[in-house]
Amino acid sequence: MALRFDTPNLRMDAGNRYDSAPVPPVVITSTSKKSKNMNQFKLELKTKTILQKLAMGTQHIAAMLANAFYPQPTRVPTDAQFQAAQDDLQAANDDANLQEGKWKAANALRDDKQSIWDTIITARASNCEAVTPNDLAKLTTTGLPLRGEPTPIGEMPAPANLRAAMGDGAGEIDLQWDAIYGAVSYVIECREYNPATGWSQIKLIKQSKFTVTGLTSGKTYAFRVRALGPKGEGPWSDEAVKMAA
Repeated sequence: MALRFDTPNLRMDAGNRYDSAPVPPVVITSTSKKSKNMNQFKLELKTKTILQKLAMGTQHIAAMLANAFYPQPTRVPTDAQFQAAQDDLQAANDDANLQEGKWKAANALRDDKQSIWDTIITARASNCEAVTPNDLAKLTTTGLPLRGEPTPIGEMPAPANLRAAMGDGAGEIDLQWDAIYGAVSYVIECREYNPATGWSQIKLIKQSKFTVTGLTSGKTYAFRVRALGPKGEGPWSDEAVKMAA
């Protein structure tokens, strides 16, 4: 997915395509004088979303088509290089949106199947009790846990596979991770990723998914989760990083 780190501590999908020919690196030479003089443009790239950047790129390409003030030899990088960067970002963003849509659909389907499974196994347990009521010797042979049996729960492990995806609304990010057996609840913490800030707790929940709201569009955030169990807190998960739409 877009802006999803895949390293052990961070996950970001760079959106690279390996089925296309390699693009030669763009070499941009700059002097300190030029850098000091570039103060008329207000790009604000750190605060813009990808869609805003693509819109700005489209506007720039259209404006430069027949712009006599900037003849072709003076344009660095070249029109072809900028168009290639624009097309690559558009393709990567389209692919990330497609994958995020599939991920959300897959999670929704899994939740539906889990609900059906819960209903069916509850019905199976009720049926077994109806056939041999209060006969613990026979009920023990069903492979289902019985009331009064101790539940072996040790220290909580770190939640695995924490994922972050753009939510349906502005300033929303969907979080999901693998549920931990025996966990009573989960603590979610958040911080701004660039520049890095301190962690802040945003929610204590019982489910293994949550939609974070009220974030600033265009800002990138890091998230982590840990489980709380009968014996206390477990370690933090790896971070998941995502830009808010």
